[in-house]
This record gives sequence, structure tokens and C-alpha cells, in this order.
Amino acid sequence: MRLSNRLKAITDFIDGNEKIIDIGCDHAFLDIYLCENYNNIKVIASDIHEGAINNAYKNIEKHNLTKKIDLRLGDGLSIVNSDEIDTIIISGMGYYNIISILNNKEKMINVNKIIIQSNTDIVKLRKSVLKLGYKISKEKLVKDKDIIYTIIEFIKGEEKYSYEEIYFGPDILKHKDELFYEYYNKKLLKYENLLLQLPYTHILTKLHHMRLIKIIKKEVKN
Repeated sequence: MRLSNRLKAITDFIDGNEKIIDIGCDHAFLDIYLCENYNNIKVIASDIHEGAINNAYKNIEKHNLTKKIDLRLGDGLSIVNSDEIDTIIISGMGYYNIISILNNKEKMINVNKIIIQSNTDIVKLRKSVLKLGYKISKEKLVKDKDIIYTIIEFIKGEEKYSYEEIYFGPDILKHKDELFYEYYNKKLLKYENLLLQLPYTHILTKLHHMRLIKIIKKEVKN
């Protein structure tokens, strides 16, 4: 199974012994790859859309994995028992959908690892998942079709982070690479342009943008 750069990057966070639920599995490409490459892995592939489940089933059947991948139609964690999973993968959703799913505390009892690629509000996501009793263990920026995505692995535990670590990601901040500079130079330009366009009366928004510009400049110039 050949994966996109985004999905392939997610596999780097898997050690092969997890009991996974892939929420919003779409075509189940990620799940097929994991089952073809890890013998001990257990995978539940789920989606809220019947069309996606039908497509996933065809792909799973094509790869002779119908006995290994448990395919389920349903919303978030509602279709599993807490003892069936210890790892959650959610990729390609927005912040609000992701947090709504993770707020199902009853089903999260045995979840030790959460791997997330959110399409929106990465900073809010970090803050919200930390409040659920998890800490950031690994992160990665990946470029796929000219879009740079952030993938974050959370594990159970507590840790305090600075504002800059929450904004950039503590692991990403430690290992700044070419994608870091490309991504945040674009953000810097965006905020500088927004600052110029904001009306004078929007004082709080201006101050917020000025703060972001200051911390981004500090990191991209180092």
C-alpha cells in the first residue's frame, strides 16, 4: 500500500503493538498499510459516512484483510468499548470535531496514546488535549501536495509548557528543520499583512498579532 506523505508520516508514530482505532478512516489506506507491516497490531477502522465505509471495505477486501481490520460505521468513540483500544488516530478533521470525540472520557480510560493531524487550530488543540491528562511526546511537520501539516503524538501524563512551546510545539521547536522555516515564514508574512489591514479600533487583535509576530520572528531568525 502506497501512502501519501501525510499518512506515511503518521505511521512513524506507531510501534506495532497497539490496539488502534482510526477515526475517520476514509478509504482505510492507513489501516491497510499498518496491518501489512505490523503483525501484532489490532486495528478498528471507523467512519461516520456510509460511503466511506463501503469504499474502505472494497480496499480491505482487495488486500485480503477483512479478518484483520475491524471496520465499523459510527460516530467517534461511540462504536467501541474502552477495553478494545489503547491508541487513537484522528487525521484530516478540524479542531472542534476532534475535541468533541476526545471528550468521551468513559471510552478514553485505557487510551495511552493519541495521534492527531488536525486541519485547524493546532494551538487550541494542544491546549485542549493537555487538559485531558496527556502530554506531548512527539511531533512532526510534513509536506503533502504543497500543504504543511502538523502531526502530534500525545501520551498519558502531565507536563508544563511555555507559551512558545504551546504555539510552535515543544518537539518541533527543538528540531527546527526546513519545513519549520518555510511554514512559519509564511505565517509571519500573513500576520504582518493582517496587522497592516486591521482597523485602528481593533486594539486587542492588533496586540495579539504583534505578539505572534514577535515570537515567530525570534524563532525564524535564530
